[in-house]
Amino acid sequence: MKSRNITLFFSGILFLIILFPACHSSKNDNNTKEFNSRVKKLNKSINKVDNTITLFDSLQNELNKINKDLAEGKITVKEALNKKNILEKNLGRKVARTTNYHPAKNFPDWAKALGLTPPKGMKLDSDYSQITSVNNPDEGFNSVLMVYKSNYNIAMQQAAEIAKKAHIPLIKEYKAAFEMKKKYNEEIVKGAVYMNFEPGDPSQPKYAIAITVDENGLLTISATNTRQMESQLMKDKTNLP
Repeated sequence: MKSRNITLFFSGILFLIILFPACHSSKNDNNTKEFNSRVKKLNKSINKVDNTITLFDSLQNELNKINKDLAEGKITVKEALNKKNILEKNLGRKVARTTNYHPAKNFPDWAKALGLTPPKGMKLDSDYSQITSVNNPDEGFNSVLMVYKSNYNIAMQQAAEIAKKAHIPLIKEYKAAFEMKKKYNEEIVKGAVYMNFEPGDPSQPKYAIAITVDENGLLTISATNTRQMESQLMKDKTNLP
């Protein structure tokens, strides 16, 4: 039970940090000095922490503060992205190594059946790649998250090929940006996001699939059996004291 909840929580963190649409990030400026100092102090304290939940709480608190500052207009979207990038570099990988109970090295058969394949010419990031199984009672649903590293052009090319094979469309925001780039020869955003679902839409497909590329050439492929996950969450809710 604990490992499944951690996996779910970590997936949310990954969506904020890794799957966040890849806009241009700004350089560190005076507004980030206090934040950087806080991250360094938090980074030191993490070495003494042996409780995974406490580690999650620390990261979540920082993310909450970033989102709050953004909502209140204290920082811009670019500054928020920059701070989340700093969190990923300083804390995200430590969280990944601490909580990745089931690292994934290959796509499971059910994911291959969806048309998902490893990219060519890219290296697997084993710290972030993970898998859950419906056959594991502590997890209760099939999901896989595969993260690959390479240069930007290779990542973009491979993402497009994999998305085409799996019939996963480019989301409308990026489709519009790509069309503008083609028409005006100006890049508005970097990266790409392919999804077969709308975040927040209650009517999800059986398998929710996302293929994303960030501006640094990080390619992330994720797939989750939403029916199994919903069923498992209902069981967890029923078993609550």
